[in-house]
Amino acid sequence: MGRPKKKIQKRELVFNKISDAIDYLQSSWFNLIKVVSITSLVVFTLWLGLIWMPTVERIVFEIRYY
Repeated sequence: MGRPKKKIQKRELVFNKISDAIDYLQSSWFNLIKVVSITSLVVFTLWLGLIWMPTVERIVFEIRYY
């Protein structure tokens, strides 16, 4: 008979995920810059879609020649 699997508590699992994320961010500046830029892009897109767009009456693109 096989040994029963050791059950990992949810708390320990969450702690391990957070620890891995912190280690990833600390491994290099490039990783930190990637995560911050992707997060800010996602937040900006959500802000555009959910907050700014409903307040806009119309958007007009025009080219003026002088």
